[in-house]
Amino acid sequence: MSGAGTERPRMTLVSFKPIIKGALRGFANIELPSGLRLAGCALLVGKNGPFATLPSKPVIDSEGRHAEVGGKKQYAPAAEWRDRDLAARFSEALVALVCERHPDALDDGYSGKAAQKPTGNGATHPLDGEIPF
Repeated sequence: MSGAGTERPRMTLVSFKPIIKGALRGFANIELPSGLRLAGCALLVGKNGPFATLPSKPVIDSEGRHAEVGGKKQYAPAAEWRDRDLAARFSEALVALVCERHPDALDDGYSGKAAQKPTGNGATHPLDGEIPF
């Protein structure tokens, strides 16, 4: 059933655990409208602003250890979006959800300024509650 006042189901933020380590700002557990729950979505701040990723898993080397390259532990995606547009929309939606419930969660630890939610064109805009997932 769809009607004029019917709102589309949205992604839900189940929990957020802040962890500041380099670009990392924490991990979110979410539930998609389909009922699928994803644990361990990373939220990071990069040179182009904040972004979110799907959960990842450690890369294991041939000796069963967590692989490192140049002293940096390696991770591989546990799931991935079929295209960049979906990945960007997911990232924007999750950043917005976290910022809505935890306004200081994505503060830029280097400059002390709050990170702003990115839009698809690289500009920033205030949170408007419009979550595409």
